[in-house]
Amino acid sequence: MTSVLVVDDKEENRYYLEALLGGHGYAVRSARHGAEALVLARQAPPDVVVSDLLMPVMDGYTLLRHWKADARLQPIPFVVYTATYTEAEDERLAFDLGADDFVLKPAEPEQFLERIEAVRSRPPATGPRPADPARADETDLLKVYSQTLIRKLEEKSLELESANAALQQDIQRRKSAEAALRVSEERFRLLAMATNDAIWDWDVEQDRRWWGAGFTDLFGHQPGAAESNEATWAAFIHPEDRGRVLAELQETLLNADGRWQCDYRFRRADGTWAQVQDRGHVIRDDARIAIRMVGGLSDVSERLALEEQVRKSQRMEAIGQLTGGVAHDFNNLLTVVLGNAEVLAEQLDPEPGKRALAQLIIGAAERGADLTRRLLAFARKQTLSPRAVDLNDLVDNLDPLLRRLLGGQIELGLRQASGLPPAMVDPAQLEHALLNLCINARDAMPDGGVLSIATGTHRTPAGDHYLALDVSDTGVGIAPEHLGLVFEPFFTTKEEGKGTGLGLAMVYGFTRQSGGFITVDSTPGAGTRFRLHLPLAEGTSVPAEPAPAQTAPSTGKARILLVEDDAQVREFALAQLRALGYRVTPAGNGEEALALLDADDGFELLFSDLIMPGLNGRQLATEARRRRPDLKILLTSGYPGRAAAADDGAPVLAKPYRRAELARHVAEALAGPSHTTQRPAAST
Repeated sequence: MTSVLVVDDKEENRYYLEALLGGHGYAVRSARHGAEALVLARQAPPDVVVSDLLMPVMDGYTLLRHWKADARLQPIPFVVYTATYTEAEDERLAFDLGADDFVLKPAEPEQFLERIEAVRSRPPATGPRPADPARADETDLLKVYSQTLIRKLEEKSLELESANAALQQDIQRRKSAEAALRVSEERFRLLAMATNDAIWDWDVEQDRRWWGAGFTDLFGHQPGAAESNEATWAAFIHPEDRGRVLAELQETLLNADGRWQCDYRFRRADGTWAQVQDRGHVIRDDARIAIRMVGGLSDVSERLALEEQVRKSQRMEAIGQLTGGVAHDFNNLLTVVLGNAEVLAEQLDPEPGKRALAQLIIGAAERGADLTRRLLAFARKQTLSPRAVDLNDLVDNLDPLLRRLLGGQIELGLRQASGLPPAMVDPAQLEHALLNLCINARDAMPDGGVLSIATGTHRTPAGDHYLALDVSDTGVGIAPEHLGLVFEPFFTTKEEGKGTGLGLAMVYGFTRQSGGFITVDSTPGAGTRFRLHLPLAEGTSVPAEPAPAQTAPSTGKARILLVEDDAQVREFALAQLRALGYRVTPAGNGEEALALLDADDGFELLFSDLIMPGLNGRQLATEARRRRPDLKILLTSGYPGRAAAADDGAPVLAKPYRRAELARHVAEALAGPSHTTQRPAAST
């Protein structure tokens, strides 16, 4: 097998020649410079040597001189294989020194192999060629040799300078890139600190996650708790959401868009669940493979809770509007039923059996009236007379009634803060609300328990100050799915026939109408606490109870203009007023009433419904006062709270009314001033 010694300082060149020659049956050895080649050749002379020219330690020209000066190596063919070429000097000098062939890089493989075979087949040069006549002697040859080496070194130096300049540019680019990376990383760190989100960075290839400080601030987890891999982060996702979230994430990694957004439940360090919104963006390499993903995790629990409160408030407002309208129409019907039942009861006084039937009608009508009052309380349309009330005194006054109401199985405990400022509420309505809460608490403790009533103060996160009235029990509690429905009208978990579902709705409506709000906390099996947040009447003292009003005359002779669009109610009121001795002229609407006022100035009282088509009661009262400043006015409505707030101080008779109430209000209106400048205390 023919052996070849390859001499070249560049590893890639040696590798190429070893592969080329070895693939064609040559045995190849290699050296990195001339000195190493001489050692290898003297140990085991090759059949051919292929050498580069410009190399460290010993260049190709020096190697060629030593080669041809060695009697043992001189017959072995020497092929120069170089990339630098100056025909007038390089090739000529190589042949003058005894080279057998001169091949330029890169040579075609077939051509190179042919040159190697040709060198092997011809007699080798036995020494340097005869001197060229142009070169006088060996001194000239060495001079050319030296000049050629110097020129090649200069060329190599220029190459090195060029390479060094390129290297410096590359180093500068790398430094600039590293500086830009540091700036980018610093910006990312500052962004992670400034945002309210938990910023994360996921190395998809290494499956490593990094979390910003928001991860601890929002969820309480310590740094590193979810940084190891995707599985540890997924462990914090609610089990019911985990499969969906991971499936959507994997789909995003394969999706060309690479944008991801997902809502799910995420476990906090204290074990509670946060509603979160996770957003991320996929970063891909040149092959469009996902290598990184960055994003942010937001806790949207509070926002969703607020949105739910808004939806609930809107729903409750719509229900309130509906119930208020129903209550208005129902009160008109009850006015007729209750009034006529009273007349029947009086006329049937000699017949006890029939009178008892009339009394049943009266009782049913009164229960219907109470039902509409509850509906109006929920709808916040009831008439309120707020004043400064001492909560502790109110609770103390109710204490005996509450103990009888609760029975012997339930223990009543009072915790009353001292020095409380008064609350600005309607005391009668507050008592009613407190009784409703206590009845609910009693029903929640069928086997007995403890009911606690506490008073105090409460400051909201916004800084608003309220008086707090707590009603707590140790009963069965409220299921989580029912907790958000307890204040809706007609919702009840009690057995059929044991509750209307309006008690808590009434409490809710009264509290909101008073300028406060109500909250509820409950743990199934451990009890429930309702807290009324009531507005303060700061700087005021609790006034004495108002003196009882004097009983108004039950009859009179005044002329009354009665205005009512409901025919049945109009006929009932007309009969009742005439039975009291008044001279009454009826009208079916506001326009008809104004025409009667223009035609007759003898009316002393305008008794009008508030809600009518066309000219309503408020507009009618305003126009009647403009025409007749001395005219007394009394309004009536199934919407008493709205009526009281809408009219400029006119007294209001709430429907349904009994005959005694009608007589008293009419007499008081006739005895009062024709135009009240101070509106009575009321709230809608």
